[in-house]
Order: sequence, then C-alpha cells, then structure tokens
Amino acid sequence: MILLHYDKKSSYHAKIDLMENEDNHNYFETPASQAHKQQRFWQILFPVSLVSVLLLVGLVFLIVRNGQFRPGITEVGGAATVLVILPMLFIALLQLVILGAIVFGLSKLKPLIPRAGLKILQGFEKARWHIRKGADISLQPIFTINENRVKAKQVLRSLQSRLFDKRNKI
Repeated sequence: MILLHYDKKSSYHAKIDLMENEDNHNYFETPASQAHKQQRFWQILFPVSLVSVLLLVGLVFLIVRNGQFRPGITEVGGAATVLVILPMLFIALLQLVILGAIVFGLSKLKPLIPRAGLKILQGFEKARWHIRKGADISLQPIFTINENRVKAKQVLRSLQSRLFDKRNKI
C-alpha cells in the first residue's frame, strides 16, 4: 500500500506500507504462536525482570547492611561472595540483553519470513518441475526403443503362432 502524506515543505512524499498483508501474515501463524505472542510479557519478560530487580535489591541490601551493623565473619564472607560473583552476573546480564536483542530482531523479521519462504519454495518447485521435464525428455528415446522392441517381438510371436498353427493343422 502506498500512502501519500503532506509535510511542512508543501511536498508530497510516498510511503510504502510493508504490512499491507496483515491478514496474510496472520494466516501463517498457528494458534499456539499467537498465544505465545500474547503471553510473552507475562511468561518471559516479567519474571526475568523481576528476578533481576530482586537480585539487585538483595545485593544493595547486603552492602548497606554491612555498613550499618557490626559485621561478623559470615556477613563479610557473604558480601565477598556477592562481590566475586558480581562480574559474572554482569556478563550474564550482557548476554541476556544480547539475547533479547536477537529475539526482538527476529520478531521484526518474522513478517518477511513467509514471503521469502514462499519465494524459495516456488523456486524449488520450479527446479523440480524442470528436472522432471528433463528426465522425461531424456528417457523418451529409451521408451521408444523399448516400445518398438516389444512391438517387433509381438509381430514375431504372432507370425510364429500363425505359421506353426497352420502347419500343425495340415
């Protein structure tokens, strides 16, 4: 769909709407994928974010608590463990952000996949048709030779049966 809009410079600009086949896009989605899309926030994003925030609050609480109370050996050991694990958690957070970006990018590419897949499938079907046509054409001489050979055998059998049947009757 091409939309024309007017801007302040008093000129018209054409805008191509790539999502014109929204019904066609929904046709390829299964009910399970539609349900997953609707529940993605509550089942994936919300729990991951909640656990991350709770972990960060816990870390801040440990650090603040050690400053206010007289720390014992277990509190110092716990804080040291958290501080040792903190770089690993930061790396895991970066990996999670990268994974989220990949998932977001793939969700943006998903409308293009059915069209590209259809073109690829049509190309494979066209190649299969040409291969079958070429195979049929290349086998045609062999079929013709076999057909003529069978016809010649039939002619010989019928001549032999007629000649031998007439001799045996006499």
